[in-house]
Amino acid sequence: MFNIYSLISIRSYILLLIIVISYYHAPAYAISNTADLKEIGIDEKLGETIDLDVDFINQDGEQVKLSRFFNEKPVVINMLYLSCPRICTFALDGSLEVINETNDLKIGTDYEFLSISFNPEETDLISAEKSKKYYSGFKDKSINPENGWSFLTSDSENINKLTQAIGYNFKKDGEEYAHPSALVVLTPEGKVSRYLYGLQHNPKDFKLALIESSDGKIGKSSLANKVLLFCYQFDPIGKRYALKALNIVKAGGVVTLLALSGFLAIFWVREKGHINKRDGGFKN
Repeated sequence: MFNIYSLISIRSYILLLIIVISYYHAPAYAISNTADLKEIGIDEKLGETIDLDVDFINQDGEQVKLSRFFNEKPVVINMLYLSCPRICTFALDGSLEVINETNDLKIGTDYEFLSISFNPEETDLISAEKSKKYYSGFKDKSINPENGWSFLTSDSENINKLTQAIGYNFKKDGEEYAHPSALVVLTPEGKVSRYLYGLQHNPKDFKLALIESSDGKIGKSSLANKVLLFCYQFDPIGKRYALKALNIVKAGGVVTLLALSGFLAIFWVREKGHINKRDGGFKN
């Protein structure tokens, strides 16, 4: 029976739930001045080519240029800072999850994945530690993740060149950073192809973004990829790939026409055969 004690229990439960949600879903940036929110986010630069002559340090302490990763396959960039206590860890977890779930496209073989720190104070020591943690989470043990997933750091000048080129806006607030979370998919030539927002990503959207940025040239079957691109298109409002209804109708019409033509052709051949047999019978 509902009473005052039940009401207190419900209120206590709601309060506890609010506290838990507030802790685990704290803002991406813990920003203190809400006016600064106008300076944070992503200005999409679709179709623009980034400068590949930008220097970074990888998880092995090697100095590398971005051009090293752009070699006949698309590249995915995930901007973050490696010492981030909350959202960046969730973003890396989401990246590992979608990489593991996209079974028919192999990291390192079909695409490159770059987790790049925008914090100039971070070095290869922290990127090396972070990379080992996520490399150990690969389900497919036949893949060497070091050949496809790089963790990069650099100085302010090089970081700003990249973030400005892809339209990624962040701001330091105390000891933390205010920043958005998204994957930026680029073509093998370094052209911005697609933005996938959020911490977790649908494997279908991830796969289609890679196929789209490569013009269907990656994966086991380029023909199957072309069919996928014909059937799906990116919805800029919903930020997901959706079926192209008109193309599906067109394809259905073509299939129906071909099937009907095939049936009529078979019917015509059989009918001609019957006529020939009948005429031949009369001649005999």
